[in-house]
Amino acid sequence: MLQLYPVFSDHALFQCASTLTLRGITDPGAVLEADILACERSVAHGQADADADGTFALTLDTPAGSFDVYEIKVTAGTESVTLSDIQFGELWIASGQSNMEMGNWHQPEYYKMANDIIGTGIRVYSIAYHKDGADQEKFSITPEDDTPGSWLVADGKCNWGGVSACATAFVYDLAKKFRALGKNVPVGYLNVSWGGTPINGWIPLDVLDADEISHAFMEEQGRYPLEEKWNTYGGGNFQQPAAMYNRKIAPIRGLKARGVIWYQGENEVGVEWSHRIYANALRVFHRHYTELFAADPASFPMISSLIYPWVYGNDGECMRAYVNEAFVETAKESPDKFIICPVDDLPPVWAANLDNHPIHPAHKYRLGSRMAKLALANVYGQTGQRAPATLDSYEISGKRMILKFADVGCGLYVRDGHVDGLYIAGEDKLYLPAECEILSADTMAVWHPYLEQPVHAAYDISSFACGANLWAGEYPVAPFATDIQSRELIRLESMPFTNPDLVSVWETRMNPSQVPLEVYYFPIWKALPESEVCQDNAFVEITEGYAHSIRISGNRNPIGAYVSATEYHKLNMQKYSAIELDLYHRGKVTGYLEFVYAMENGVQTTVQRPITESEGAPYTFQRYTADLTNLPDGRISQLRFVFSVKDNQALYYVNIAKIVLKP
Repeated sequence: MLQLYPVFSDHALFQCASTLTLRGITDPGAVLEADILACERSVAHGQADADADGTFALTLDTPAGSFDVYEIKVTAGTESVTLSDIQFGELWIASGQSNMEMGNWHQPEYYKMANDIIGTGIRVYSIAYHKDGADQEKFSITPEDDTPGSWLVADGKCNWGGVSACATAFVYDLAKKFRALGKNVPVGYLNVSWGGTPINGWIPLDVLDADEISHAFMEEQGRYPLEEKWNTYGGGNFQQPAAMYNRKIAPIRGLKARGVIWYQGENEVGVEWSHRIYANALRVFHRHYTELFAADPASFPMISSLIYPWVYGNDGECMRAYVNEAFVETAKESPDKFIICPVDDLPPVWAANLDNHPIHPAHKYRLGSRMAKLALANVYGQTGQRAPATLDSYEISGKRMILKFADVGCGLYVRDGHVDGLYIAGEDKLYLPAECEILSADTMAVWHPYLEQPVHAAYDISSFACGANLWAGEYPVAPFATDIQSRELIRLESMPFTNPDLVSVWETRMNPSQVPLEVYYFPIWKALPESEVCQDNAFVEITEGYAHSIRISGNRNPIGAYVSATEYHKLNMQKYSAIELDLYHRGKVTGYLEFVYAMENGVQTTVQRPITESEGAPYTFQRYTADLTNLPDGRISQLRFVFSVKDNQALYYVNIAKIVLKP
């Protein structure tokens, strides 16, 4: 009997200029020999003895990368196995949860990609989710060797729809670059991911058990994997510590790889102490995978996508910030091991055939290409920025905070209007939308006009908003929060209507039974009856850096628009003393704000506050103010902006260029 485990099969792509350890089973104590054959000539030879249980591990030195086709022949006594159509090139591990797992068929550009990859020589090993006939909810507590899988070749004969879209784009871009450089080396990846899995599911039990923090976390979660508790979680068995390692990673042992691309962390977002746990878990993960798979132990990068916005918490909680900070922390600590890949600027494109968006945006080809760009700069010696900018230090200077960044490439800049997602707070930790000024390539100042003593700043940490537009060089700036180490959860009173450059935000709509439906994008501004509202780039307060203003118009007075409170964007206006508006209009304008309170006992309360004009010439933006002191307590469901325009024209309009909340 002689049998190799499934990953050692026809059409394989193995890591070049490294080692390959063939694993399988034969007769106990059998003597094995193996050769890598080129035109029936051996270019590498090895031998080993099978263990007492018949398992064996036989190591060969692999040749340099090329599109040459080889055979591998293994013999044990009179038996032999020959693997055909074998190549050696650059191999990567693609792992994580559902956003890495998300297949090509969920991408709008799938059919173009399916055509483009033909002839590139790309290969992928796709490992199955379970053994044929096995209980899909049962997992082995020990590492498995024989999980089925197969090698796919980009030759137009197979369907790549079910393998990772992110990883496909990653290797496709590497293949294109290699070809452009005249580097005849094939590339491929190991498709090993599983939706809804925690990071400790991808680490073996003995490694988790030996790590003090991981061990304590498993016990706290009631998931310490004692044998009598194993597989007692029903449909949650796949989330057990080490379950994914045993099912999907253990079967590929013996292979070497250049590195790991990783998209996981959504499962850890809700954990109270996830920052400490996840950063530690990343180190444990990387250390063990380096030992197992590194073609070059001195250079085994883990390129990780940051976590995309999603509803990870309630009441404006910034839960994902803590997992993203773990990625940033490890990357700053060990840039030779950990590389972060920003994602928040990518549009939340969704595939029509995918029901559980928007946690799974279908922009995976753009993400994979960005990961490839980082790999080319860090691993393959190409020019380009090696890492996105991260906050390096900060100081308080009067009413301003001065932020200094590392890895800024050609320098800081803001794309597409006013910077979004930038906040500043005082001792009370009421985070206010911040103004900023870029002082130099790596330094910027942030402030709020009515915050006298700033203490903390934060950028791109909300769980409910995407569209990061603060950049440095080739990449968006990584999220940061100066108070991230605090055990007190950071909260933002997100008021998206204060930025006229924003069009829409995620909202949860309720069905008639008040059960939350899916989260989708809805417009921030809506028109009152007899009015219209839109985003306008004709009348803009250029000096404030906004690309748009909000235009409210109508054929009769009054005209108006409103914004609504949602579960994730509340209108807690009682926390502010005033609201300031910069208005552009023709003629004389009077107006008021109307606060509509949620109904209680069948009664709806409204409160009006007049908008007072400040000094200013007509036909320019003028400052208006409404007093918010002593607003009644209660939940405000709607904020209305109502204006009357005294003008002889048939069309009345007001443009709002800037809104400032005064604490």
